[in-house]
Amino acid sequence: MGHNADIITAEEKLNTLLPVSRLQQSLPALINAAHAWSDTVWAAAKKRGPISLSKQQIIAGLSLASRPIFICGVHRSGTTLVRDILDDHPQLVVLPSEGTFYTNLEAKLKAIPENKRMAYLGKEWLRRLANPINQSPYWLLERSDDQNSAYVDFARYVMAWWEVADKTNPQWPHHAIILAYASCQNKLDAKAWVDKTPVNERYLKRIWIENPQALIIQLIRNPVNILASRKKMEPSITLRNALNDIKLSFSVANQQEKNNDQRFLLIRYENICNNTQQVIEQLAAFLNITIVPQLFTPTVAGKLAQVNSSFTTDNPFGRILNLKQHGVLLTKTDQQYLGVRLGNLAPHLGYTVMRINPLFNYPLRLLYLLKS
Repeated sequence: MGHNADIITAEEKLNTLLPVSRLQQSLPALINAAHAWSDTVWAAAKKRGPISLSKQQIIAGLSLASRPIFICGVHRSGTTLVRDILDDHPQLVVLPSEGTFYTNLEAKLKAIPENKRMAYLGKEWLRRLANPINQSPYWLLERSDDQNSAYVDFARYVMAWWEVADKTNPQWPHHAIILAYASCQNKLDAKAWVDKTPVNERYLKRIWIENPQALIIQLIRNPVNILASRKKMEPSITLRNALNDIKLSFSVANQQEKNNDQRFLLIRYENICNNTQQVIEQLAAFLNITIVPQLFTPTVAGKLAQVNSSFTTDNPFGRILNLKQHGVLLTKTDQQYLGVRLGNLAPHLGYTVMRINPLFNYPLRLLYLLKS
């Protein structure tokens, strides 16, 4: 066997544990195998050292880092679908897994010693590139062989960009990941990079302070469908948290529509499903990118993506389902709580929620608080 023998062994063990269908809960054996594999890859990369970056690569990379596109919106609102639509565009570098820097990783990095942060973040992203969301496609940089491992290359690029990233931007550790991925894709000359992270709309003020050129794409969706999808995909979520998330996201969308900021684009999920051509034209104009065939076939790192529905698994990959092909499961009681929580906010954004008789509004609010 070649010099990647340990990586191949760890990779094969992890591969045998990857689920055929999406997991609803984590499996200890899968988590342990993923950590063992990423530890092995990182150790091999550390032994070989950072990949040398040319002056031209550094100039191009630092320029690319200043041009982000953030896709955001409440969970289950269609953020993944928009990312997958943009994924294979030749002018973009699209992270194939959620960025989560502002929402999760930044706090975790600050909680560990500085000299361990690069390894922590690098290995976290190795695992995301192997298994983004516990459902196929997996191995987004392809499988390792005796002589080559794109994952080792990625780790070595992380080490290289970690040293030269612009430290004046608090998001610089994330930039190191972006630029490492762009380097593996040979796309440092891309027009922009794309990060899809639900609820990033809560950080708009900070994003625009740190990234003045940042473009924001926020997704909204019929709140009835959002809640139905979250209850199916996240059975442990409380009703209060789910409804609060929707309200916070819709509040941002409502305010941004009033602000009319040219760096912000609001997209309704329903329009993607039923008016795909129109939305793709809208996206291309907003991002100033060419319309290419790849935009009509959702992918993840160039691999066909699963369909945009929590309620069906028997459709071919790489399709965009229309609304008639979606399922909706939501009780009348939940729809009442939805109406109580959102009030006039949903109608302002073009969505109809159950109207509550003023006489029953207060009792329903009380029941909602008790139930939540």
